[in-house]
Amino acid sequence: MTDPASRKRHPTLLSFRPQPRLRAGLLAAAALMALPLAACGGGTMSGSQPRGTYRLDSPYGNFLAARHARETNDTRAAADYYLRALREDPSSALLNQGAFVALLADGRVAEAVPLIPALRQLNPGEYLPRMTQASAMMLARDYDGVLRLVSDGPNNGIHAAFNPLLAAFAHAGKGEADQAVASLQKLERHPLLGGVHAHLRPLLLDLLNQAEPTEAAYREAIEGRERPGTRLVDGYARFLERNGRSAEARRLLDQQLVLNPDNPVLLHGLRRLDTKRSAPTEPLVGNAVDGLAEALFASASAFGRSDGGELAELHLQLALFLRPDLDDARMLLGDIYETRERWEQALAMYGRVSPASAYVESAQLRQAWCINELGRGEDAVRMLRRMANTAPDSSRAILTLADLHRQMERWSEAAEEYTEGLKRIKQIEPRHWAIFFGRGVAYERSKQWNKAEPDMLKALELQPDNPLVLNYLGYSWVDMNVHVERATKMIERAVALRPNDGAIVDSLGWALYRQGRFEEAVVQLERAVELKGGDPVITDHLGDAYWRVGRREEARFQWRRALGLKPEQDLAVQVQRKIEQGLDPVAAK
Repeated sequence: MTDPASRKRHPTLLSFRPQPRLRAGLLAAAALMALPLAACGGGTMSGSQPRGTYRLDSPYGNFLAARHARETNDTRAAADYYLRALREDPSSALLNQGAFVALLADGRVAEAVPLIPALRQLNPGEYLPRMTQASAMMLARDYDGVLRLVSDGPNNGIHAAFNPLLAAFAHAGKGEADQAVASLQKLERHPLLGGVHAHLRPLLLDLLNQAEPTEAAYREAIEGRERPGTRLVDGYARFLERNGRSAEARRLLDQQLVLNPDNPVLLHGLRRLDTKRSAPTEPLVGNAVDGLAEALFASASAFGRSDGGELAELHLQLALFLRPDLDDARMLLGDIYETRERWEQALAMYGRVSPASAYVESAQLRQAWCINELGRGEDAVRMLRRMANTAPDSSRAILTLADLHRQMERWSEAAEEYTEGLKRIKQIEPRHWAIFFGRGVAYERSKQWNKAEPDMLKALELQPDNPLVLNYLGYSWVDMNVHVERATKMIERAVALRPNDGAIVDSLGWALYRQGRFEEAVVQLERAVELKGGDPVITDHLGDAYWRVGRREEARFQWRRALGLKPEQDLAVQVQRKIEQGLDPVAAK
């Protein structure tokens, strides 16, 4: 019988898909507020009917259709069904609430605004209708109306966080600089929005034409930080340009590119400096309305991917209502949709990014991934190929195409695209380790170890303590019975770096197994199963180790479990044979 140790198991591969832009997750937005309007429970419909007796064209039928659409993330259909129901039952609090939130989620803020008076009458302190009303007033330049809304409304909970933002930009719209700065200052030590204050302060001062305080605020927000916010860096560069200090702006962008290589906004800023412009460079925030849009975007960034993601979505939709050209908000909203596997919505959102935007290439790459996730892999391949051919100096599309081939297990094609991508990179840096690792995986899976091993070693040279490379190369050596002692030490280092990664702990257990250290292997493999119990290969490994230490019934139990976890066909055949025959007594030699 085939020695089970000859089976090849491949640890989880690193994905090279375009990564979401970094966002600061300051606190879970769930701690900020529960969204009472987002829930479909509670409230009443005046014309509701008993369950099971509704008609599809009735308010109750439309309500149920709206709920179903909302649950399946079809925000457009949900809003339309709620509006149909509302036309027949306009006094229903439940329908007004549902329609309002569905319209916001679908980006149809202007249609949601007329529903606000009814909602404010039901609950004057409700946050979302109040913020939406303030946004509509800001867009109409009704700054006094916004200030009245702030002064007359509640000032606790979430309102305490966002009232100062509303007041700051309303005062700025009126040219009241001292009041604007004082209002924003209230958020400096806020547990959730302190970072938002640091982001907005230089932008507000710049809007108020306070040059010296603006520069000091930009420096304070940027200097000494490992990765300052890209929009702040862009804002400061624009400030320097407008003040005739283009050389300093270029130096700033170059310095930040060292910390954040290939950042599209920073590269776009350099291209802007290289272009002769007849008009002065515009500030990042040009007016008070833009300022509130920036505040909503920044707060959504602070919420991150927390349980309060729905609030982040709605803030981003309000930001786009105020400022339709805010492509940063579109990219973040698309990212949230991707995180929730709402591929159609993400695809549509990325498609709305302006062709002149710094994010246009990033948006197209993300579109390709959405297309692939929607089951149209060949369309995604063609799109990425066009992008790679259109921009022969850029490596991003070709490397994304390589990753797509790898995901499709087209190993030879993936290796070729990684090679082409490497040719387009002028200088290899430590951050490029992932390309060599990806090509090494592709070579190894296409049974070209003579090419895979040098790439793995190069990746390890560039990132000596990368647990993925340590694990993959170490496991491969153990599997081939070469460099076993060095490989085991590498895997031990990987486990120390990622002690709760079940796949890496399994690699250590398997390395010990291959060396005949079966009792030690059992300890590691039991822990690997605890960490990643749904993996058929890890479960199979534990069965092998149990067999070697004489725990035969437990071994067969684990092999049966492995079969139930739907392993690949070749592994399933081997596991079934072991259940029937056990392991050969010389298989571990």
